[in-house]
Amino acid sequence: MIYYSGWLFLVVISLIVSLAAFIWGLRAGQFSDQERARYLPLGKDLLSEPIPGVSRAKRRAQTAALFFIAAIGFTAFAAALTLGLYHR
Repeated sequence: MIYYSGWLFLVVISLIVSLAAFIWGLRAGQFSDQERARYLPLGKDLLSEPIPGVSRAKRRAQTAALFFIAAIGFTAFAAALTLGLYHR
């Protein structure tokens, strides 16, 4: 059971981080403009246009939040890997 505790920790932290990222995406309106998302693969012109109603400061805050969530995930993975290797 000791060996599996690290991996269980990784799964629980991964689920929490994934849920936090999904809730953040819903609140930030990431899923609100499905019409624009449908055409993104078709051309580069749509990618260069800024999303209406989103200021530069808000985009920076969103980017920082995503990096923070990713850092938590990587830290949890490293901790689970360390626990798994340590308890062998």
